[in-house]
Amino acid sequence: AVHVPALDGWGYGYQKFNRRAEDWAMVAVCALVSARDGVCEDVRVGLTHMASTPLRATAVEDALRGQPLDAGSIREAAEQAAEGTEPPGDLNATPAYKRHLARVLCQRALTEAAGLS
Repeated sequence: AVHVPALDGWGYGYQKFNRRAEDWAMVAVCALVSARDGVCEDVRVGLTHMASTPLRATAVEDALRGQPLDAGSIREAAEQAAEGTEPPGDLNATPAYKRHLARVLCQRALTEAAGLS
């Protein structure tokens, strides 16, 4: 087992979508959020299966940083999750469906990381 200590002052969330529990995720999102007085100070969002390697969703990070940490700002920022990605299609999902999953899972992971779920 690998133990990764929690970062002080940061919340985290992880969301994945797969057909069966033992399947690889079609898309997965991990989010870290640091907030002060209800405002997002810093944020990191990682995506898997949206390219040939994992990548950062920097458009989401830029959209949320400095904004009030609420459901509306998270929803708006998460809409940027697939920006600039070229997800490969496969037997489980088309590129368009993976882009949709990235947006939905990003919103869920950020909501979890912000402690709003």
